[in-house]
Amino acid sequence: MSEEISLTPTGLREHKDSSLGLHVLQSQREVLRQRLMEGATGSEITQAFSDFMDALLIARFREVIQQGNAGVRAGWQQCCLVAMGGYGRRELAPYSDIDVMILTQGNQREVAEALSTGVFHRLWDLGFQVGHSVRSLAECLTIAEADLAACTSLMESRFLIGSASVFQEFQRKFERRIIKKRAQRFVLDKIQEREREYAKFGETVFMLEPNIKKSKGGLRDLHLLQWVGQARYGAGTIQELSNRGIIAIQDYQVLQEAQEFLWRVRCFLHFEAGRAQDILTFDDQVRLSALWGFVDHPHLLAVEQFMQVYFRHTTGLFDRGRRFLDQAREGSLLDRVRQWWPPPLIEGHFRILENRLTIQTDKLLEVMESPMLLLRLFVISQRQAVPIDSRILNELSQHMGTLPNERFHTKPVS
Repeated sequence: MSEEISLTPTGLREHKDSSLGLHVLQSQREVLRQRLMEGATGSEITQAFSDFMDALLIARFREVIQQGNAGVRAGWQQCCLVAMGGYGRRELAPYSDIDVMILTQGNQREVAEALSTGVFHRLWDLGFQVGHSVRSLAECLTIAEADLAACTSLMESRFLIGSASVFQEFQRKFERRIIKKRAQRFVLDKIQEREREYAKFGETVFMLEPNIKKSKGGLRDLHLLQWVGQARYGAGTIQELSNRGIIAIQDYQVLQEAQEFLWRVRCFLHFEAGRAQDILTFDDQVRLSALWGFVDHPHLLAVEQFMQVYFRHTTGLFDRGRRFLDQAREGSLLDRVRQWWPPPLIEGHFRILENRLTIQTDKLLEVMESPMLLLRLFVISQRQAVPIDSRILNELSQHMGTLPNERFHTKPVS
C-alpha cells in the first residue's frame, strides 16, 4: 500500500530532485509490469500510465508557476498544458514518446515559453523522448490547415491544467474551421497516408516479424478508424461509433478484442525491452506464447498457436476497418455526381463503383433473399477481378442470420 501512496500527485510535488523523480517513474513502471503479468488488460495499463503522467506533469506545471517570476505568476492563466497524440487518447505505452503542447493566447508567448522550459526539461531529465511545442490558437489553426500530421495530433488534444477557457476556445475554432470544412479531404488524405505505410511496413497481415503498430492490421489501422470517425461523424472511439449505430455490434466486438490484444502485446514488448519496441520478433513471439499459456503440440508449436491468434485479431481489425472506411468515404462530390450518371448495371442488379462490385440500391433486398443472385454476386466479382464492396459484405453478414437455412440448401437432383 505504501508503494501506491508514493506514486500520487502529492508525492510527485514533494520530489524536486530529478533523480528521485526517476525512481518514482521506475517504481510505477514496475507496478504496472506486475499488474500486466497478473492479467491486467492492455487498456488498464495504458490508461494507468497516462494517468500517472498526468499527475507528474500537472504537479510540475504548478511547481514552475510557484517558482516563476511575477510575469509567469500573473500570465499563466492565459495558458494551458495539453496532451496530444497517443497520450491525448490515454493510450500511453510504458516507454512511448510523450507529445505535449503549451497552448496560449497570442499575448502571453514569453510566459508560455517559460512554462515549457520548466515542464519539458523535467521530461527530458526522466529520459522521455518528447514531442513538444508552444503555440497560440492562431498558430494551431494555421498548422492544422497545412500539415496533416499536426492536424491529426491536434484533433486528439486533451486538456491537463491551466486555462480551460483557452482550451475550449481552441476546440470550438478547430471544430468549425478545420473539422467541418475539411472533413472529406482529411479522410481521403489519412487513408492515402496509411496506404503508403502499408508499402513500407508490409502489404500483408501475415508478416513474419510484424510491427504491431504500423503493419497491416496493426494499431495504426485502429487509429485511422478513430481519426476518420472523429472527422466524419464526431465519434472518435469505437465505443462511440458502436453506440451511435455507425458500426455494427459484431464489428465493434471484433475491433475491441483486437485492440485489447494488441495493446497487451505492445505493453509486454515495452517492458521486455525496457524501451519503446513495436517489432514482434521471433524471440518475442516465443516468450509471449509461453506467457499466454500456449504449449507445444505434436503438429503445432506453441509459438505457431500464438501467431494464429495474432493473425486472427489483425485480420479482423483490418477487414472491419476497411469496411468502415468505405462507408466513411461516402458523401463526396464524386458520389453525388454518380447519382445522376451511374455506371451501367450488370445483369440488372449489380454495378462496379470505384473498382468495387456493389448492388443497385432498389435491388438490395431482392439479392439478399435470393441464393442464386448471391451466387452471381461472387461469380461476377471473381470474373471481373474486383472486390465486393465492404458495405455489401456488411449487409450480407447481418442479413444471413435472419434467413432460414433451408433457403440455401441444395435442391435434390431429379
